[in-house]
Amino acid sequence: MKSSVMNSEQSRAAGLKVLRDMGWPEDSGLPEMDPQFWAFTTEHLLGQVWSRPALSLRDRELVTLAILMAVDADLGQRNHLRYAYKLGITEEQMREIIIQVCYYSGWCVGAAAMARFRKVLQEPDCGWPSAQKK
Repeated sequence: MKSSVMNSEQSRAAGLKVLRDMGWPEDSGLPEMDPQFWAFTTEHLLGQVWSRPALSLRDRELVTLAILMAVDADLGQRNHLRYAYKLGITEEQMREIIIQVCYYSGWCVGAAAMARFRKVLQEPDCGWPSAQKK
């Protein structure tokens, strides 16, 4: 496995690139929550973990969505549900992820994830393709 050590500035740049490549806006509300927490998230989670080459961003998004749904992480799911289509995940695939998670994590967890996804699809600025057709 190829490993590289990045300094803080390189990690931040890599993290911001991941964010852009995922189609997320930099002003997604996370930086305002706490600047130090956001810096750590950008440098470590996005810059060091999400930027690793062995999985595509789409693959990482699928895994992340399933985990966030399984642990019923409301805040964590919202942005991932909101922007997953930018990585090529379809509504049909999203529903299948929810159904898969539902059977391993419990019906209530799946129902909560489906309700969150439905809410995202109803947002006025939703970018999911089917929401644009309405």
